[in-house]
Amino acid sequence: MALLTKKHLALIRSLSTRHGRKESGLCFCDGIRSGGELLTLRSDLVEFLLVREGTLLPECAKQDQLKDKTFFLSGNEFDKIRNTVSSQGMIVVSRKPEMIPPEAPLADPFVLVLDKVGDPGNLGTIIRTARAAGLKEIFLTEGSADAFTDKVIRSASGAQFAVAVRSLGTLEETAERLHEKGIKHFFRTTPNGGKSLYREKLLYEKSAIILGSEGSGADQLDGALDVVIPMPGDAESLNVAQAATIVLFEYVRRWDENSLFQD
Repeated sequence: MALLTKKHLALIRSLSTRHGRKESGLCFCDGIRSGGELLTLRSDLVEFLLVREGTLLPECAKQDQLKDKTFFLSGNEFDKIRNTVSSQGMIVVSRKPEMIPPEAPLADPFVLVLDKVGDPGNLGTIIRTARAAGLKEIFLTEGSADAFTDKVIRSASGAQFAVAVRSLGTLEETAERLHEKGIKHFFRTTPNGGKSLYREKLLYEKSAIILGSEGSGADQLDGALDVVIPMPGDAESLNVAQAATIVLFEYVRRWDENSLFQD
């Protein structure tokens, strides 16, 4: 049986900081669901697993190549290092997926850009929703939350190991690079004053759709067309994760309407 060392513990503690994650290239995933998704999608990235004795492990955690990477801990030992109030008894320490080089071509018909979305729960939910809508990548601008904190991974249920998270700098720098890659139209979501996204025919045609945080919204961008989600009710605005869900599944609705789904 593998034995946990002080070096392992120091590494785990360091992963609670952005600097520690950047320095090591690792991330920390707490929970059966998100950890199980990571193990299913990218078990090749796993450095080691921490398991509370008596925890019922999913089949994906029983792979032969993981046996020598699995540490079984007593309840007290595990509780000293877990990172949630109520852990499910499994923690995965993993390398982050390979960075996609800036010059790599785009993978989707349109691009979802998140501008300074700093809330981990919102960011994780959007990544999970993007995966459900069929996107292969999303873009984050500088000032957004780290997509590989344990809170974001847990909120995304590990979807960042299936959806590439790319960064090209500030919103202006991102727009410039996307334009070079063939993006012709830029749409900026606003709580009011824009054109209805349901009526914008070019919304998903070689385009970038920009969402910002609920508090400050997306930064201004020269040449971008403001679009709005119509709200007949008296709510002031939508949570950014809710707005992203509407934007993404309007794409799915149009896709389905054009008979692009296979039977």
